[in-house]
Formats: sequence, structure tokens, C-alpha cells
Amino acid sequence: MTTLTVEFTGIPEEVLETLVKEGYAKTKAEALRYSLIHIGEELDIIKKRFHVRAEEYAYRESKRGK
Repeated sequence: MTTLTVEFTGIPEEVLETLVKEGYAKTKAEALRYSLIHIGEELDIIKKRFHVRAEEYAYRESKRGK
């Protein structure tokens, strides 16, 4: 597991806030995890099988934070 603190300003900050506000993610951390999975898929860094595992992980992590 990797833990980091990230400061976002400008457009990246607006995107994260919008993802949460519009209900795509419950938290900014969840939105960031989803975004990393999505870009990994778009750049063909991760394969479908791994993608499903990564989504399941992100979902479990988001539920864990409740």
C-alpha cells in the first residue's frame, strides 16, 4: 500500500471536486484512484483482468474509509 499527500490546485482540483460533486466518486481519494485506473487503461498500461481487480480494490478501499 502506498500513502501519499497530494496538493491539487487549478484545473486538477476542479476536476476532483466535480467528480465528487457530480457523484462519480464519494471522496477525492476515490476519484483519484478511479482516475489512475482509467488512465492506466487508456494508455494500455493495465489489462482488463488487472483493471477489474483494481476497480474491486478501489471499491473496497472507498468502503473501508466509512
